[in-house]
Amino acid sequence: MHKVTRHVNRQYFLLGVIVLALTACSQAERNLYSEPPETLAPLQPESPRPSTTTATAAPTTTVAPTAVPPATDGLPFYVVAEDLPGLSFVAEATVPTVNVYSSDQLVEQTFEFANPNLSGTPLVFLVEDLNDLQAIKVLLPTRPNGSFGWINADQVRLTQHNYSIQVRLDDFAITVTDHEKTIFETTIGVARENTPTPRGRYYTTELLRPPESGTAYGPYAYGLSGYSDTFESFLGGPGQLGIHGTNEPWALGTNVSSGCVRLHNDDITYLVETLQLPLGVPVDII
Repeated sequence: MHKVTRHVNRQYFLLGVIVLALTACSQAERNLYSEPPETLAPLQPESPRPSTTTATAAPTTTVAPTAVPPATDGLPFYVVAEDLPGLSFVAEATVPTVNVYSSDQLVEQTFEFANPNLSGTPLVFLVEDLNDLQAIKVLLPTRPNGSFGWINADQVRLTQHNYSIQVRLDDFAITVTDHEKTIFETTIGVARENTPTPRGRYYTTELLRPPESGTAYGPYAYGLSGYSDTFESFLGGPGQLGIHGTNEPWALGTNVSSGCVRLHNDDITYLVETLQLPLGVPVDII
């Protein structure tokens, strides 16, 4: 596990990170949309290597048919055992508009989401149930927090990863796991008591670079699928939650923000540039 020692409030902390609130931060923070931010391409799983062929024909042999592995319990296809711990599926939109329905019958439409989203990032959903790859149940990036719906599998492509994030507000801590093993942990700044961060299950929806690295957002910001319960709008934005850097590192370990999670700039940079967390990482705020 990557370790860095830093003195904050007379304690020693590990490096850590997580997601950014695009608009629900401290009053001193600027709206990221006041200037068009540089949108970073989502970090995608590495593409499989192309198959190779040889020009020389091999001798003809008779080979018994290879048995197809049975589907993994609870999934519509086979997944090797070592990929199961902490496994998450992400649905990335392949059409300009994704329709969301109230049930897996795909009859009553409840939402629609544009692709790309407002920040110019490809639209992604965290999958809750693959449902035999027909109508996929997904967590939605909208109010009310925790909303879910069903989307047509033909409108998305699926990727997978094994990362997760946990934010423990009372402990001022964030933890990143890979295959259910802790790989990153650090102290964070959290919301003030009068502007609390809503607890719940969210996921990372976008990665942004603020126009200037010296702002209250630091060098990077992850947007989350959740929204503030206190602010319907904030500095011109929708009150979206997130995880980002800071220009007040001495305030880490305290209640300082208007709803976002703040990290040391070195920590958020480590998450983005070294760990290269993909979009669609589940974030549990407890």
